[in-house]
Amino acid sequence: MKRVSYKPISERFNIPRPTLIEWQKCSDAHEKNWRAGHIEYLREQIDTENETKKELCEKAILPEELFLICVYLFLTCTKSVPKKEDFKKGIKEFLLYPKKSIEFQHEFAKRIWKEGESLHEACFKSLFLADSLSVFQYYVLMRSALDFNLRLFNNENLLCYGGIKGKTWQELHMYDKEFSLKNIADYFKKIGILL
Repeated sequence: MKRVSYKPISERFNIPRPTLIEWQKCSDAHEKNWRAGHIEYLREQIDTENETKKELCEKAILPEELFLICVYLFLTCTKSVPKKEDFKKGIKEFLLYPKKSIEFQHEFAKRIWKEGESLHEACFKSLFLADSLSVFQYYVLMRSALDFNLRLFNNENLLCYGGIKGKTWQELHMYDKEFSLKNIADYFKKIGILL
């Protein structure tokens, strides 16, 4: 049996390492076994995603753009990659038509909904970024943003429900901290999307 690393597959697809080892044993014993093909497919998927992250890195995406994408996905409780057209329509509505409430005076809200021209500029940058990506680049970027948000969905103190209206200032402060440009830049550098 050939020695291979199962760690990337286990981490990326959340498949227990013992399961992958068992699949490999079965595929070694029987040449025509679906498990061997599936493990190979998962390895190719990881390789393709890593190459796509390098392409995204060359696009010089800004942490501010990633901030808006991550916040939009989180505050709309999005947990799977939306179709590109749905994302573009949704983020445009989200950024250009905020509902007015006291929460919009908080610093976190002011980072999202900037004044006048800079708000429109932020919106158009997000739309332009989405348009500039191939289908798979878009998928990898959105999947990465959703993975960034996953740790927040698992925090019972940071519930997502329809935007920021009704959230306490303590919640908004936690959002401000979790969605800091430093946290976003560190995460996306670690996974190879930012330089």
